[in-house]
Amino acid sequence: MSYEEIIAREFDDLPCGMRGKIVYDSHPRPYDGDTVGQIAYTSDRYTLGTEHVSRDRMDEIRDGIANGELIGLPIYAYVHGGATIKAGSGFSCPWDSGQSGYVYVDREEALKEFKNEEAVLNCLRIEVGIFDAYLTGSVYGWVLEDEDGNELESCWGFYGDDEFEYMESEIRSSAAYHERRLTEEQQAAARAAAAEAEEAAHWAARDVVTI
Repeated sequence: MSYEEIIAREFDDLPCGMRGKIVYDSHPRPYDGDTVGQIAYTSDRYTLGTEHVSRDRMDEIRDGIANGELIGLPIYAYVHGGATIKAGSGFSCPWDSGQSGYVYVDREEALKEFKNEEAVLNCLRIEVGIFDAYLTGSVYGWVLEDEDGNELESCWGFYGDDEFEYMESEIRSSAAYHERRLTEEQQAAARAAAAEAEEAAHWAARDVVTI
């Protein structure tokens, strides 16, 4: 993957001169995995969710949450140059913020997968946080390089600063794997060199020159 190298965190204490980096994804995209809910919004200027709806549809979602057909929370947005959203409560700035929509899911379908409504709401809050990470550019990848700066391994698509600890563990695990691989290659090369030297010595003892 091509990326502009804006480093969020780096690790130079890895074995064999390897270097690990947590890097901002310069071309972040909304999370494209499976989600429980939809984040509905009406703005035509900003993408503030996963589902652009009409005002009439937004009223239906609001009523569905109120009457219990849906499980959901209000979404608030703060827009000032960039945009950020959160679920459940508003922002302190009264001028550049306000309710932008709802995050919601069908109650009957959700409760087939979750034990109670609070578990559903917790999942919806997490999904809003993931989408907000996309909006604020808090999307990352990690890269592992060898001592010459050549990329050994990388992984992308981590949303939010709370993924840093996990990414570091992945970097260190990958470095340990490549250290083992390098050690095995060095040992194999040493065995091959030893075998070649032994063969040369064998034939030299018989006045035979090997090429």
